[in-house]
Amino acid sequence: MKTLVVLGDGGHSTEMLRLLELLGPNYEYSYMMSTTDSISQGRITWKGPVYRVPVPFGKYTPDHNPIRAIGPALRQLAVLLRVRPRAILSTGASIAVPISVFGRLMGVRVIHIETGSRVYTMSATGKLMYRIAHLFFVQWEPLQKDYPKAIYAGRLL
Repeated sequence: MKTLVVLGDGGHSTEMLRLLELLGPNYEYSYMMSTTDSISQGRITWKGPVYRVPVPFGKYTPDHNPIRAIGPALRQLAVLLRVRPRAILSTGASIAVPISVFGRLMGVRVIHIETGSRVYTMSATGKLMYRIAHLFFVQWEPLQKDYPKAIYAGRLL
């Protein structure tokens, strides 16, 4: 099954790559990561094409101007149209939001794992992805209390 894996900076990628170790090589992986991520690509275990896109919003775009998010979001749409995955897999990075919206509109299954650093409150990305994702996993039980459709799956790390 074709799976588009969204890698974020730092801990998001660490969690995702750990999840991929558990899933194994039985999938056809493609990867999308930000142009500012200089580490994640070298840590990929299961090889596949890597697509780099600008971050549409987040810590690298401090003005949060929605107009500036259009170009990066369209680049993500181009990746989605090229890869044509059956599923999008993400772990908390804001870069996952636009491609997940596009994917959802195109009938792609969206699976999101809230970052393990969030124990009692959801991240901003998690709050958005909770509404977008077909499957939404949390790594801490307290989050499941306030987000009933979330699935408690335990810790990745």
